[in-house]
Amino acid sequence: MYSFNVKKLSVALIVISPMIAKAHDVESPSFLPESHAPAGVMSDHLHKQGEWMVGYRFMRENFSGLYYGSEKVTGAELNAAGYSMQPRSMAMEMHMLDIMYAVSDNLTLMLMPQTMSMDMTMKMTEGSHMHGDMAMDGMGAMGEMSTAEEAKPAMHASHSHGTSGIGDTVFAGLFRLADTSGYKLHTTLGISAPTGDVDLKNTDGTFTHYGMQLGSGTWDFMPSITYSSGRERLSWGAQASARLPMEDKNDSGFRFGERYAATAWSAYRLTNWLSLSSRLSYTKQLDINGHYNGPHNHSSPADLQKNYGGEFVDAAVGANMVPQGGALAGVRLGLEWSSRVSGHYNGYQLGRDDGLNMSLSYAF
Repeated sequence: MYSFNVKKLSVALIVISPMIAKAHDVESPSFLPESHAPAGVMSDHLHKQGEWMVGYRFMRENFSGLYYGSEKVTGAELNAAGYSMQPRSMAMEMHMLDIMYAVSDNLTLMLMPQTMSMDMTMKMTEGSHMHGDMAMDGMGAMGEMSTAEEAKPAMHASHSHGTSGIGDTVFAGLFRLADTSGYKLHTTLGISAPTGDVDLKNTDGTFTHYGMQLGSGTWDFMPSITYSSGRERLSWGAQASARLPMEDKNDSGFRFGERYAATAWSAYRLTNWLSLSSRLSYTKQLDINGHYNGPHNHSSPADLQKNYGGEFVDAAVGANMVPQGGALAGVRLGLEWSSRVSGHYNGYQLGRDDGLNMSLSYAF
């Protein structure tokens, strides 16, 4: 399984530094690296009237280890709960365009189309038995097995499956509420359009896991409010946000639960082109409402609505870089590594290990 850690982030910064060698300190920096939030925070800033910003965002999250509530559980315990398939690991990646245009100093419009990809590995739970014509999640029909001996080699065999494609598209307006010498405050009113598929199926014709569909399938309201401030080389900020489905169910018969989040960060400018940041976030995600309206499995925790959501706290460290001169002047690069501090998972779920956020943007 691919994973990230602080050491790898440090190596990445060392590799990138020569690329921006021309971004030496100047007496009054033209671009403040800490004026943007860490890479894992979206909708964090407005632009001046008539200004455009074009950016690219990347996110990867890794999951492993099976949890029930806050406790780690074994495959045998999962089997005793009635599941025959056990998720082992999962990786999720997002690629997003971040396009912004300032209608005025107090209103910036934003468009964020994205693609998603998810890959999961699974195996039979300890103590489970296969029967004739049994279907394994993501693999389709296994075929009839005449004896228990024939089934033995596959009982703990692993398999993997994945989905990828266009995700949901977000468009929003960022409205300035205050801009004083001491702090800035703005609100974001966003809408997520259901452009991602929610009807992806396994090879046997059953719906894949709810969490491996590419979108929500519903029109979602995405409000947030963001505060930022700073003094000399130090900056700080906070954001509260939500994702609220505006429909009872999607075309596949379900909807994801409401999501509420809050995050706070601080950053310190080491040089005119580099700032380092730390961030703490809290997320509450409700479970799934409704039910697939077509054939689907019940052999894995990811097949059941009650095994989604929970309350989580994550911590992150990162760096923002922006050259002050040369060909790359004004190009912003943000990197952030995050890890779960604590979590209480609804039902049985894979635990989140770590993740990487990256943002690259240029305003003109």
